[in-house]
Amino acid sequence: MKNNNPKNSNKLINELLPLAVCEGAVVLLILLGAGILNFLDIFKFNITVLTGALLGALVTVVNYLFLTLSVDRAVNNYMTLRGDREMTDEEAQKFAAENSMPIQNAIKTSFIIRTISMLAALLVAFLTKWFNPLATAIPLLAFRPLLSVIEMIKGKKAADPNPENFIKYENEEKESDE
Repeated sequence: MKNNNPKNSNKLINELLPLAVCEGAVVLLILLGAGILNFLDIFKFNITVLTGALLGALVTVVNYLFLTLSVDRAVNNYMTLRGDREMTDEEAQKFAAENSMPIQNAIKTSFIIRTISMLAALLVAFLTKWFNPLATAIPLLAFRPLLSVIEMIKGKKAADPNPENFIKYENEEKESDE
C-alpha cells in the first residue's frame, strides 16, 4: 500500500529533517574532534572516523524513520477503525482496551528492530576495519539528547491554541450561564 498523501509526506519530512540535520552536525563535530586530536598527536585520523560517524548517523535516522512509519500506520489503522462517531466515556474506554494492542505491538516491534540494528552497526564497526567503533557509537548515543533538544525547539515555536477553535458543547454554555 503506497501512501501518496502530501500531508503525510510533509509530516514525515518535518519529523525526519531536524534529526537528520542534527545527526549531520554530530558527524561534523566528530570529524572536528578527531581532527583536533590528530593535530595534538593524540589520535591518528583516518577515513574510518568518517565512515563510522556516517554509519551511526544513518542507522539512527533509518531507525527513527522506521519508528515513525510503523507507529503512524498503527495509529491510522486505529483511527480508521474508531471512525468519527460520538462515544460515551465507557464506550471509548472499552474501544481503547480492545483495539490499542496493535499500537503497543508496533512500538515494541520498532524498539526491538531498532535495538538490534544499533547492536548490528556496532558489531560491524568492531569486527571490520571499515568503521571506527567510537565514531559509530557517538551518533547512536546522541539520538535521545538530540530528540530532547528538537522537541524543546519545536515547543518554543508552537503557537498558543486559539480558543475560538475549541469545541463548544451545549451543556458547557448552560453551566456557565448558571
